[in-house]
Amino acid sequence: MKTVGVMNQASTDVSRSNRTKSILTPPVKRLLWPSLIFVGILTQIPFLVTIYYSFQDWNIMRPDKGVVFTGFSNFAKIIKDPAFLEVIKNTFLLTAVSLIICLVLGMSLALLMNRNFFGKGIVRTMLVSPFFIMPAVSGIIWKTMILNPNFGFTSYIAGLAGGKPTDWLGAHPLGSIMSMVSWQWTPFFMLVLLAGLQSVPEDLMEASLLDGAKKIHQFFYVIVPHLLRYLEVVVLLGLIFIMQTFGEIYVCTSGGPGYASTNLPFYVYRVGFQGWDVGGASAIGVIIVIITLIFMTVLFKFLRRTFGGELS
Repeated sequence: MKTVGVMNQASTDVSRSNRTKSILTPPVKRLLWPSLIFVGILTQIPFLVTIYYSFQDWNIMRPDKGVVFTGFSNFAKIIKDPAFLEVIKNTFLLTAVSLIICLVLGMSLALLMNRNFFGKGIVRTMLVSPFFIMPAVSGIIWKTMILNPNFGFTSYIAGLAGGKPTDWLGAHPLGSIMSMVSWQWTPFFMLVLLAGLQSVPEDLMEASLLDGAKKIHQFFYVIVPHLLRYLEVVVLLGLIFIMQTFGEIYVCTSGGPGYASTNLPFYVYRVGFQGWDVGGASAIGVIIVIITLIFMTVLFKFLRRTFGGELS
């Protein structure tokens, strides 16, 4: 009887302590509120202000006009601008081509770095180093040391081959920017995909070998399905960051010749800080958000349809 009484008392004490802990310890969701509120204030309030100014006619160089509500006239003016279609095309090409190049090169380098060989640490450090270079510095390096038609590396190679140097930034401005962006963001793709490759279970690879699978079959039927989550993350982040390309364009081409290398973020700069049209620049900012959401939706639907709906 004493034993039963002791057990009942112990259970009562445990339940009482559990109730005390549940009262003193807030739910985990409540701990997320400060960070969510901070992120909301930091991101959504500026976006709401941008939406507000997109409906206003405000030119900083014309203070006599003041700030006047004009409705959707800023959006209509931007869409009717002949340069807008070219800017949209440049943004799509720059984002899509750079994303594909980064994905292919990143996967290839990740497969290479997933092997053991002499000097692997040094090679990995050298491959990752472009990711830590600021975009403006990267643009200066490419503009002066690589693509310069007088003393750049490409000019030197052309001289050795007996050809004439090419002014890449003048003749192929958008392609040059794609090369810079791909060079800078390929290490990021490589790191994420390498983390996915290193998490592939070894027993799964051995089982596939026992079943007679070759290397190509292992890649498409074992490795790629395991990397789906990693692919989703790297494509999402790559899409967001590559669409925001600005530094390379500002340093190397200034959006030219004409609008040949101008994307939407640099178009905001040209309208807002060269034309001082705050309303027009705000309207372009809202359009960028809408286009980004459309790109992400279409891309993820394509990934889910391609991989049999295994992404969620």
